[in-house]
Amino acid sequence: MLFYLAGSDRLSMSYCGKTTLLIVAHGTSVEDGDPAGMLARQLRPDWNGHVAHAYMRSDPDLRLVLAKLKQGGQTDRLLVMPLFFSAGYLVTKELPAILKEAQLRHAMVLPAVTGLHGFVPMVANCLDAELAARHWLADETTLFLVPHGLKSQSEPSDEQIWLAQRIRNVVPELSVKIANVEGQPSLADWRSMADRPRNVFLPLLAGGGIHARKDVPEMMALARSDPALVLPPIGVWNALPSLILDQAFKRTRSSVVLSNFAVVDNLAQQCVSAG
Repeated sequence: MLFYLAGSDRLSMSYCGKTTLLIVAHGTSVEDGDPAGMLARQLRPDWNGHVAHAYMRSDPDLRLVLAKLKQGGQTDRLLVMPLFFSAGYLVTKELPAILKEAQLRHAMVLPAVTGLHGFVPMVANCLDAELAARHWLADETTLFLVPHGLKSQSEPSDEQIWLAQRIRNVVPELSVKIANVEGQPSLADWRSMADRPRNVFLPLLAGGGIHARKDVPEMMALARSDPALVLPPIGVWNALPSLILDQAFKRTRSSVVLSNFAVVDNLAQQCVSAG
């Protein structure tokens, strides 16, 4: 739903009733690392509205993208998908502050990826398929969740522990461990944490960045004889776009922007006339 603005009626009317979906990620210095852009391109054919992407630490910059969308009349009904794998400072503090600064406090914001309803079943289904393909048993396997983590971390965060428990609840036979790229417990120490003969590593990363390409392989230092499986970063999983679309559709259907009845009623009449 869009509110009409003087001087922008034509732009607003062409977008009447549609929701803009904006994928927001951290950002990467790797030239061809564009996880948010790649995800946006995957979602675009199945979304009835504009799909854009932005980064908080690289280009296209989030503030500039919001300004462009606003100028084009595409932010009055805005849904933001944080392509993050923890509800840290950027998601809970900085993102809302930027939306407020852009006068977009009405924007709908989905949880970080790991908080989406259906995330754990998606992971469980993948694990079931991968273990079956290798004839591995879950009770013989340690699953290492590999988050980015923080250098200041001396132990797993409450959020990381909660995610591990959610996965154990669905696949109780697995041993689930936390192994951070930065902070403790560290991925470099995975061998001392492994308590099963086989090991699966799940990078909770958007993909394409220096961590996924360089840091994770170097920290694991896997030998050919190691019974280990390294899954692709969550951000590039084929199942992720469908999960996001499902949650995005449900959120937009259950949320209606009603800041002023008179304006909404007037806009509804415009939509009928234009339709």
